[in-house]
Amino acid sequence: MRVLMVSWEYPPHLVGGLGRHVHSLSKILASKGIGVTVLTFSDGTSPLHERSENVDIVRVNPYSLRHPDFVSWIQTLNYLMVQSEKEVGDYDIIHVHDWLGAYAGIVLKHMSRKPMVATMHSTEMGRRGTLSNDNERHIHQTEWWLAFEAWHIICCSKYMHWEISTNLGCPKDKITIIHNGLDKSYISPFVFEKEYPKNEKEKVVLFVGRLVYEKGPQVLIKAAQLLKSDRVKFAIVGDGAMKPYLEELSRRLGVDGKVRFYGHVSDEELSRLYQQAYLSVFPSLYEPFGIVALEAMGTGVPVIASNTGGLDEIVQDGINGLKFQNGSAESLAQAIDKLINDVDLRNRIVKNARSSLKRFSWEKAVNATVEVYSKVLEEYNAGRWKPAV
Repeated sequence: MRVLMVSWEYPPHLVGGLGRHVHSLSKILASKGIGVTVLTFSDGTSPLHERSENVDIVRVNPYSLRHPDFVSWIQTLNYLMVQSEKEVGDYDIIHVHDWLGAYAGIVLKHMSRKPMVATMHSTEMGRRGTLSNDNERHIHQTEWWLAFEAWHIICCSKYMHWEISTNLGCPKDKITIIHNGLDKSYISPFVFEKEYPKNEKEKVVLFVGRLVYEKGPQVLIKAAQLLKSDRVKFAIVGDGAMKPYLEELSRRLGVDGKVRFYGHVSDEELSRLYQQAYLSVFPSLYEPFGIVALEAMGTGVPVIASNTGGLDEIVQDGINGLKFQNGSAESLAQAIDKLINDVDLRNRIVKNARSSLKRFSWEKAVNATVEVYSKVLEEYNAGRWKPAV
């Protein structure tokens, strides 16, 4: 079996969790003897052709053409992907990740007469809550088109299954839920407080994520104002368009002395911050899955998460983490205060969280994905859409 992955991000060019998902999926598929080629993006700093971890990578550089906005940049990227079709070799199935690769995936599907699978990592309606301008409506319509053209759709949670079937009008039996996994590098030997003592003088609350509205960093900063203890500090890791606003918000609320913005950090630095953190907070207003919560659990850091989307499925309140009311700074502040001051609860949560990670394995995710590929190819080979030899 030979798979062509179409993804706008892939290491070393990562924006969010999508690229890390495609990377984990691709390298484990390749380790099982499945041929994998990733068709993706370069900004000019990475080679256009490379073989890494038994995966063939073909990159295109959309900066070679001009584009006035992000949507036209994506269209340029997809145009160049189609143009590079002869460089990717033969393949049996196309796997597109989100609308950002939809144009190329759909064109390649019809050019090659090969079946296409799509993983929907999120939707525009879910991210925005409404479609208020032409760009948002265009993205939504592209998502609908991708879902319509796909032979089968994969999503990461029950919440996303509902969202795709509801917002995109997709038949429920066309969608398979496959949970994301956790990279084994995030499994830390430090499980209990007594094994890895934290700094009692400065209790660090860690946020990891893009600085965009739907990830909820503004909720965390508002909660910081409600926590009066000077010993509680906040480390915000990640970058995004909201950063200047968040810095100004922390100054306006008088918590800039307690909040530090780290920006984008290396994996080594992130690992160090996880080891220093007293607890981690994921206050997303919208979250299809929440792989960062798994990473925190793997490193032995207690998790507090909003009761929304995939996070609501990962975190069991009071068992492997704490939940708070989505969007409520008051509810978040109460959860932080509770977890900081109850060592027994912290240790119990960390222990249970480690056990709950067994549900989320990339090995399981890859095996389930191969099952989808096999079913699609079986239907394709038995059907009439396959061209006659």
